[in-house]
Order: sequence, then C-alpha cells, then structure tokens
Amino acid sequence: MRSSPSVLAALLFWGACGTDAEPAPELDPACATSTLTYDNFGGPFMLDWCRGCHSSGQPDGMRQGAPLGVDFDDHPHVLQWSTEIEALATGTMPSMPPAAGPSVEERAMLAEWVHCGAR
Repeated sequence: MRSSPSVLAALLFWGACGTDAEPAPELDPACATSTLTYDNFGGPFMLDWCRGCHSSGQPDGMRQGAPLGVDFDDHPHVLQWSTEIEALATGTMPSMPPAAGPSVEERAMLAEWVHCGAR
C-alpha cells in the first residue's frame, strides 16, 4: 500500500514539531543505587503493615476506618496511592499505621522506595 505525498508530509511535519509537554523529571541520583523494589520490599511491607486495613478483601467493618477503595492489593494499586503513602507513613510524624507500626529504619526504606518511583 502506498501513502500519498500529503500523508507523508503531514507525518513529517508532526514528527518534527515535538510537543510542549515538560520532560519527565529525573529521579534523584541516589535512586540509581537503590535496590528496593516492589518484590523485595514494597509488597512485603504493604502485607505486613498496610493490608490488614487497606485490602479490597476486608469488609467495611474490619478496615479500622480505612476508606473503601483505598486498597494496596497489588503493585498498581500501591502506585496509585504512593503519594499518600509517603505523606502518611514516612517523615517525622507518620500517622499510618495508626497503632504501633514499622521501625524508623523500615519507614526510611519506605520513603526511599516511594521517592525512587516505587518500582
């Protein structure tokens, strides 16, 4: 099948134009050496500290106030909520989980993992 000259011209024009979109931000260089992944850290952390309340399998009355739909069942769901996870479960005054919770070191690892893209 042959393309018409006008179709080829349009493709060349649009390809040369680019977009006005901002380039994707580069990750912190420290992230290049991070070994934390969903498989070796994020998933187990969510299972140990979060899914007791943030699981789609938990009925409303067993979620200890966790909103319905805020579930960390798998990697895509965790990515969806990663900004909130970082804000509420890391830093100097974390509020999640609400009772006890991970050690300072585990929270630092969570902050690193999320900061580096929660890959």
